[in-house]
Amino acid sequence: MMKLLLVDDEELSLAYLKQIVNPWGYEVMTASNGKQAWEYLQSECEPVLAVVDWVMPEIDGIELCRKIKGRAEGHKIYVIMLTMRTDKDGLVLALNSGADDYISKPFHAEELRSRLQVGRRLLEYQYTLACLTEELICANLELNRMVSTDGLTEIANRRHFEERYKDEWRRAMREEIPLAVIMIDIDYFKKYNDFYGHIGGDHCLKRVAHALSQTISRAGDLVARCGGEEFAVLLPNTDNVGAIVVAEALRSAVNQLALEHYGSPSQLLSISLGVAASFPQQGGNSEELLKRADQALYQAKTAGRNNVRSISV
Repeated sequence: MMKLLLVDDEELSLAYLKQIVNPWGYEVMTASNGKQAWEYLQSECEPVLAVVDWVMPEIDGIELCRKIKGRAEGHKIYVIMLTMRTDKDGLVLALNSGADDYISKPFHAEELRSRLQVGRRLLEYQYTLACLTEELICANLELNRMVSTDGLTEIANRRHFEERYKDEWRRAMREEIPLAVIMIDIDYFKKYNDFYGHIGGDHCLKRVAHALSQTISRAGDLVARCGGEEFAVLLPNTDNVGAIVVAEALRSAVNQLALEHYGSPSQLLSISLGVAASFPQQGGNSEELLKRADQALYQAKTAGRNNVRSISV
């Protein structure tokens, strides 16, 4: 039900207004002065129609309209100014102060009813539009999340990693700061899938993804699944030494899961990690850093897996 606020400091006028509007299907509230009306409007979170008398103590109708007009964006308020004035200067002053409509006393009840209906339709339209806009924003956010998130592990996917990598490469080049990448493989994952089945393999990927993402602490760092059992970590403003420290922490986090893996020589699940870091330069090849991280990962696997190898570009 649309809320209707009646504001008048004269008790008889207020009672008369309320008697007129009561049958029209509004939730009617009253205020005996502008200050009381302003306090109510500040606490209200739904659209409100307001019929406001011009002449009142403390805060008159004009000042109340100015306060409403100048408030922070929030719920919509449609104000009809009620006054004895009939001159054009009064009309202009009221509208410039923030009133949406203007009725001179004495008024006809049906005229007030019609003007309230206009205000009601406008508020309902604005409210519906605001709700639809909010729904659209939420839908777009969810769509963006789905597009950038790996469906199984619920961490960033390859697409999101590649987009962030390009952005961070440009930022590192502009600010002359280092950029590091860690490439990760789950050791002997094909054997894990063969022994435990694809459901077990999916569970394993989720556990590893969670361990990796929980280990990364800085807000700007990113963990992503790049396909199969492959993961990547993006570390802005991190040199080779710092990236190795992070990589060892990631390796330790997966080891601490103590997941059985009968296809591994150690009988436990582990990961291999390749680290590469550089100071991106103008005209440099951004793909080179990724290639070096892949090469470092290959070295880690060749060296027996469950270890970290690095290459500084």
